Amino acid sequence: MAIRDPNEAPDLEEAAPPARSLRQVRAAQLRARATRWGIGKSAFGTLFLIGALAYALGPDRHLPSSRLWMALLVVLSTFNVGLGLRTFARVRRKARRFWPIATICWGLLATGLLRILLARLP
Repeated sequence: MAIRDPNEAPDLEEAAPPARSLRQVRAAQLRARATRWGIGKSAFGTLFLIGALAYALGPDRHLPSSRLWMALLVVLSTFNVGLGLRTFARVRRKARRFWPIATICWGLLATGLLRILLARLP
């Protein structure tokens, strides 16, 4: 180990971390941020579906305004779940082509569930 002169300029290799590691850290931060955003969108989608189910189980479920709100909430649910699935697919870089299929399945299943609830309950 050599003793350094305090007036000597520091080596560039020791002073600054490599740019590649900074890019990797930044990329990891952006992936974590996108994942949190996707989780939030998926949670909103689930919340909108619960709202639609609440209308389907309510006392005035056969009124046109209630049916309109149920339809709107299912559309919002499907849209938000789709955004969340798209974000998860982009963050993980896998199964990029399957998120639209999963979103369509979510919307169809939500619509089917509402139809069953509206048909069975008096």
